Amino acid sequence: MNPFDLLGVTPDADDEAVRTAYLEAVKRFPPEHAPEQFCAVNEAYQAIKDEDCRLRYILFNTQSTVASPMDAVRQHFSRQRRRIPPDHKTLMRTLQEYAAR
Repeated sequence: MNPFDLLGVTPDADDEAVRTAYLEAVKRFPPEHAPEQFCAVNEAYQAIKDEDCRLRYILFNTQSTVASPMDAVRQHFSRQRRRIPPDHKTLMRTLQEYAAR
């Protein structure tokens, strides 16, 4: 299942919103009462817990709801107020660095 749907957040949610959604889901599915759901919630949180993880998930997961990987890169750089890499070589190096993390 898509971690964004499981936690009830959007791909452009900030770290605090994802963390809050995770904590609410853990309250709904405590490990002693619903271990399978708790594991699913925990895996979803690990996949999208911070901005780099969310970008990596959006770029390299086939179930992504973002229109294209380039849109995800543009959103990521604009949120961090960085310039989009100027050329293809720099962009590919940046994406490889994110994938390697």
